[in-house]
Amino acid sequence: MSSMENRDVVQNTYDKMKKNINPEIEQDDFYKYFYNLLETGMNYCKFMNVKLIKSIDEEWVNEIEAALPALYEVVMNPRKFIEEQREVVNIAMARNINAESVRHLIQHSDMIDKYSEDGTVVPNRILNVFKEESYNIYENRFICTLLAELQQFVNKRYNVIFENSKDELGTFFEMESRIDNYTEMVEYKVQVKIRDKQTDLDNEQNNANIFARIAKIYKTVNSLVNTEFVRIMRAYPAVRHPIVKTNAIGKNVNYKACHKLWNFIYTYDKVGYRVELVKQEPIISRQFEKDIYDSFIWHYAMLHNQVDEQSKVDTNREKIQKETDVKYIRQLLDEIIRNCDIPDANLRKIVQSELSNLQAKRKNEIVRLERIRRKNRLAEQQMAQHMQEESYNSLHQNEESNNQGQTKKLFGGRFKRKKK
Repeated sequence: MSSMENRDVVQNTYDKMKKNINPEIEQDDFYKYFYNLLETGMNYCKFMNVKLIKSIDEEWVNEIEAALPALYEVVMNPRKFIEEQREVVNIAMARNINAESVRHLIQHSDMIDKYSEDGTVVPNRILNVFKEESYNIYENRFICTLLAELQQFVNKRYNVIFENSKDELGTFFEMESRIDNYTEMVEYKVQVKIRDKQTDLDNEQNNANIFARIAKIYKTVNSLVNTEFVRIMRAYPAVRHPIVKTNAIGKNVNYKACHKLWNFIYTYDKVGYRVELVKQEPIISRQFEKDIYDSFIWHYAMLHNQVDEQSKVDTNREKIQKETDVKYIRQLLDEIIRNCDIPDANLRKIVQSELSNLQAKRKNEIVRLERIRRKNRLAEQQMAQHMQEESYNSLHQNEESNNQGQTKKLFGGRFKRKKK
């Protein structure tokens, strides 16, 4: 199953699970109460995707592939020559006696013990001539040395390119949350790690062809190194650069191809590949954030339901206002970019223009509100002053009225008119 097909299967499951959630849950008093606590609580969330991006220089792959058929032919059918070994040995040890042995004996009469009357000669020692096929020629030593250099060249690059994904590769999600539920402190921790165990040949679909070619080169070269020919040739000394261009190396098609490969490996000073570790920290969208909070609420409710003596949760408390932070702004921008097909340059102009308009509108709104507040403050001051004046006048009138009453009471008996 390809990664795309696997993603479709998981996506289908996710969609089905979302459909099974009753949409009326968002109107539930406890859900709204707890969701507000999560939005305004202490939350730490980390979402990261780490992967390797590999690129290969095809030059060295092409050169090795072009030379491998010739190299294979030479290793499977190496050049041989007849090697003679001459040694004077005791007559009892002689194994290969030929005309050259007889001529040598005639020239060295001291090696003869006796002569018989019938002409028979009895030697005590004789020249033993041993002939055998040998691979010990310069061309074969060159091929063996080339294979050793080629194996090191290929294996070094293969091991890095096809290195298995380490623990730091994959998708990681981590969340820690702490909320104060007035009657209880709730701590929530979750950590999810998804590590892909598939090989590079399965994952790197765009580069599958080049990876397959490198794997084939690796297999072929290491197979040639383990042949009987190389095992025999390891007993002989290796050659050094520059290679002597013998008749065989200069004229034979297969040896010429091998010589070309030798020169390429010797002069190739590039790494031949590039492996880049890419860390992506995607912005957590509002939908993803909602899924995270829903999961928290579900786990809390599930655990709370298993407790015999449950603490009472008061959902009628005043709702805490959520502060607008950088994360929220990033989420909004991320949603705009994801759901918009406008080119980046045009989108940037639109955002800047709208932002300027909104800022100007907000500035005008602030000026208007400030003007209204000043007007209200002035009206309040005038009203307070008016009330203060009325209060003062009322108090003054009361004082005058009281004074007149006291005066009448004090002098009322003295100024009674006489009756006529």
